[in-house]
Amino acid sequence: MNDALITSPLQLLLAAFVIGLSGAMSPGPYLTVTIARTLRDGRLSAFLMLVGHALLEALLLVGFAFGLATVLKTPRVALVMSVIGGAVLLWMGGSLVWGAWRGTISVDLHAAEDTTRLGPIAHGAIVSLSNPYWTLWWATIGITLALRGLEFGPVGVLAFFVGHEMADLAWYSVVILAVSTGRHLLSDRVYRVIMGILGAFLLYLGGSFILSAL
Repeated sequence: MNDALITSPLQLLLAAFVIGLSGAMSPGPYLTVTIARTLRDGRLSAFLMLVGHALLEALLLVGFAFGLATVLKTPRVALVMSVIGGAVLLWMGGSLVWGAWRGTISVDLHAAEDTTRLGPIAHGAIVSLSNPYWTLWWATIGITLALRGLEFGPVGVLAFFVGHEMADLAWYSVVILAVSTGRHLLSDRVYRVIMGILGAFLLYLGGSFILSAL
């Protein structure tokens, strides 16, 4: 991306949308948990996760104004984030795999075992924060666009934020609606297999984050 092409808040909004969409569509823990939450708790719960995700990023933008980006780039902080994030992913993945193995999760919401006691908004924020790739994105691409927005003042920062969140909303709306539409076709057995696979993927990501950090 050439900064010379961004000469207005509207262009920044469009750039944030395109770049954000490419990141949102990449496989990762947030996608995995969104699918799991949609199947278990329904569309509204999954959409509320996006609210938590957006609130976390809004706080991060405020933090940029106080030099948080410089802190995030330090090797020690990156190491700690990777280890803590990997541990959270291991916990979440283990809960899904264990529930699928024991047969305690079901398509029937009233009989399903919760894999987390967190509400959807808090869940969305924690899943995002637990992903070291999310931190890396914001410490590189995110801060670049945020600082570009500061050149236009508050309107520019708002344009960047709106464009980025629109990308997340656009992609995850497709995911949530696609998953929830086919929900009635799932048997308990198929549902448990899907949950087990999703949990295994989270275990893989969590282990990879920790091993790569250490």
